[in-house]
Amino acid sequence: MAHAIVKATNTGTNIVQTAITDSSGDFVITPVAAGTYFLNVTATGFHTINASNIEVQVKMGQNQHYRLSVQQQLSPKIVFDIAYVGNHGLHLQSTDDFNEPSPAAGAVQRRRQFQPWGAITFQSQDLGTTYEALQAKIERRVSDGITGLISYTWSKFMQSNQSPPLGGNIGSERTYSQFNTPQNLAISGSYQLPVGRGRKYKANSSHFVDAVLGGWQVQTIIVLRSGTPYTPVVSTDRANTGVGNQRPNINPAGGSPTFHKTLSSWFDKTAYVVAHQFTYGQVKAFTLQSEAFRQYDASIFKNFALPGESVLSFRVEFFNLPNTTSFNGSERNH
Repeated sequence: MAHAIVKATNTGTNIVQTAITDSSGDFVITPVAAGTYFLNVTATGFHTINASNIEVQVKMGQNQHYRLSVQQQLSPKIVFDIAYVGNHGLHLQSTDDFNEPSPAAGAVQRRRQFQPWGAITFQSQDLGTTYEALQAKIERRVSDGITGLISYTWSKFMQSNQSPPLGGNIGSERTYSQFNTPQNLAISGSYQLPVGRGRKYKANSSHFVDAVLGGWQVQTIIVLRSGTPYTPVVSTDRANTGVGNQRPNINPAGGSPTFHKTLSSWFDKTAYVVAHQFTYGQVKAFTLQSEAFRQYDASIFKNFALPGESVLSFRVEFFNLPNTTSFNGSERNH
């Protein structure tokens, strides 16, 4: 609701801060000191709303990074590196709900605690993340016109946050992050063809022959990684609270032993059951994985020296050379 007057009173200091809601019903009061607040909302034609004992705990968001690595030179041309990499996010900014009704029969709006307002969201600092990974790579430095790099990462990315689809105002979960890709393999390399002046073949060729046949290079990049996670949801409001994207429950009988993934049936729907009426399902977010991503790129190029310091480059590039498909997660409901 637009143009409502919001007053926040710090009960410890009696400092009053005021804001007016915009056309979307949102308002911002800043800066806000930590403490206990009394909230008063007034709007023309509506009853005044008072809310007491609102705790505000303002903490500085943190991202803690740590890494332990070991590097070994296996030969004059080859180096191996292995590392443990971690990241821990604390008190990160998120958005929470606090005016969702409890699951029950009857009109949703009438059962909300703060009237006449609908769904209310506020910015919080209750998002936490944890990333841990084993990273390894082996690199072949330039020698005989050949370079190469193989990198592999095995990781897990978790997050914890409020989750209204699991329980309205008090729903929360710790689950996989939407960016969780457990395995990632990247292979790249280049090869300078040994043809032309000063090289193994046609070493004494003329300038013309060298200009045509010499100096060609081929490169390739191959990326193979796990698919991105997605969430099974139901298309109806089983809890009757107005919260969208509610979850199913795990089927205690298990899924179909004969299930086979197809484009029209991306995951086994029999592995889930809808929640009972006026309850929330409890399947966590991002517990399904889309198809693995595969990308095969290649290029052929040659540089032609021009007078002065200029260079003319001829390049042919092939992206996803075999035209391999990699599908995202399903957007269909349970």
